[in-house]
Amino acid sequence: MQLFSKTWQFWLGGSVSVGLLLLLLYQVDLSDLKDSLKDANYFLLAPSIAVYFVAVLFRAIRWQFLLAPMGVIPVRRLYPVVIIGYMANNLLPVRLGELVRSYHLAQRENLNTSSALATIAVERVYDGITLLAFAVLAAPWLLLLGVFDGTSDVSRTAGFIFLIAAILAFALLLAIFTLLGSSPAFANRMEGWLNIFPAGIRPKIKGLFWTFVTGLAVLNSPTKHLSLFVYSLPVWLLEGSMYFMLAYSFGIDYHFDSVGVLILVVLLLTATSNLATSVPSAIGGIGPFEIVAQQTLAALGVGASLAGAYSGFVHLIALWLPVNLVGLALLWRGNLSLRGLSSSSRAGSLETITGLASETVAEDD
Repeated sequence: MQLFSKTWQFWLGGSVSVGLLLLLLYQVDLSDLKDSLKDANYFLLAPSIAVYFVAVLFRAIRWQFLLAPMGVIPVRRLYPVVIIGYMANNLLPVRLGELVRSYHLAQRENLNTSSALATIAVERVYDGITLLAFAVLAAPWLLLLGVFDGTSDVSRTAGFIFLIAAILAFALLLAIFTLLGSSPAFANRMEGWLNIFPAGIRPKIKGLFWTFVTGLAVLNSPTKHLSLFVYSLPVWLLEGSMYFMLAYSFGIDYHFDSVGVLILVVLLLTATSNLATSVPSAIGGIGPFEIVAQQTLAALGVGASLAGAYSGFVHLIALWLPVNLVGLALLWRGNLSLRGLSSSSRAGSLETITGLASETVAEDD
């Protein structure tokens, strides 16, 4: 805890997590919540965790594709780095795990940290696009099937506004990243906008900008965009399969008429709960995931207490805990520590930027 207890980001993220979890507990009956957890059949827990780690393998395969312009790195070397990065994201505030992952890879494979970080930013955009595709596919069908009949008009309108806003945000990011990665003229124009920064730090900002652009080189053709979407599908279909299996453990399936409807429900649940964690506030997404997942299921007719028990179990026990334990074991095996890796990643990134700034000044001279 000493690693991040002194930072305001930790206290902010912790406050968000605690506040949302308290809100969740306020909406449920604690006795019913306890009964839901006690009555659940956990026979599918181990297979669901195994499926999640297969999904992480596909994340490593996708990352290999993104890193290809900088060099071919075997998936077996990327896989542990991805796990460590996700573990760090779960334990550090404001998604510092992304910086830890990019720095750790840069040190292992002699890459630039900022360029590696750019590929992770592209990952996040395509994660959002894939999840939005799930929501756009599932929500209209569930509405037509009458599964949302118990939801108020206000809730439906709020959900629709959120969906449109998310689509526009991810579309804008994708357009900007594509132009930066494929159009030197656009990148030069964007660099010109950086002149608004004070002269003292401007070279550092520009150096960081250009190494970030290097990491976007994979986005230079429609074919590669399609490939990224295809690479992203198994990641989220496998994670959705995990939610699907655990839905049977908690008896969520009894609330819906058929397996087909349950699949649509799980697609929507996968989308809403994970999009809720895309804002880097709560640590490890704890709080936003649970409250949004619970509200999604409640809107579809599942009892509030059962939905809360299921959402908390899926996130904390099936998603959060296993990857953290494996990530910490990998750090121990490599004689590393989360504290040291986090501190080194931040210091190393600043050193990289400073070096790039010196090169930029020298070129200008």
